[in-house]
Amino acid sequence: MISTRPNLAYLKAAWAAHASISAEHCRQSYDEAGISFERVNHSWIVRKDGTQVSTMPLRYTRQELRMGFLGRIEMEARKAAHEMETILLHELELPEDHSLVVEMEEAMRRLRRNGTRSMKIFVGPRVLSEFFPQLFAEIHVFLDAPRACLFLHQRDTKEGTAIDLLADAPKRKRHPRAESYAELAQRIAAAIHETLDESPSAMSA
Repeated sequence: MISTRPNLAYLKAAWAAHASISAEHCRQSYDEAGISFERVNHSWIVRKDGTQVSTMPLRYTRQELRMGFLGRIEMEARKAAHEMETILLHELELPEDHSLVVEMEEAMRRLRRNGTRSMKIFVGPRVLSEFFPQLFAEIHVFLDAPRACLFLHQRDTKEGTAIDLLADAPKRKRHPRAESYAELAQRIAAAIHETLDESPSAMSA
């Protein structure tokens, strides 16, 4: 059975493999990059420092190898995105007129195009209206390891400036890290709830 959870060891190795033959390392040899090949029938098993990161046909170009890394990374990144979305939808107690949006497809396009390592998740009112207060959250999730940047604002009136609810928050709350993407989503949900509970003008869910 194929696991629905992202393989973090693979993600780390695949990103390292991609970086080791890209940009300023584009002329580095495979040996120098720590990439090895093992022929199995009509394919090459590709490893980075001992961890399998791709399977390639016998004939391939360096660019095809890079794209192969990104293609396999995308598979794991989609698992991470789905895992986080499921937990956030369950854990976040949002007002009825608020919703959560995961910009997964845009993130996957950027990943395939130039190796971008982040994805954005937004929380906010479905339709900007006259009802206040309104909560706006933006979560930048990194796809190379379970870590994120959290931005949380609240607008109390139509004319008022949005209040940065994390302006005085410790770094661990603004830049959470975890051992898994499931744990990361739980920490983000807890941070949002804790911040709203502590805020004098916290909105009710």
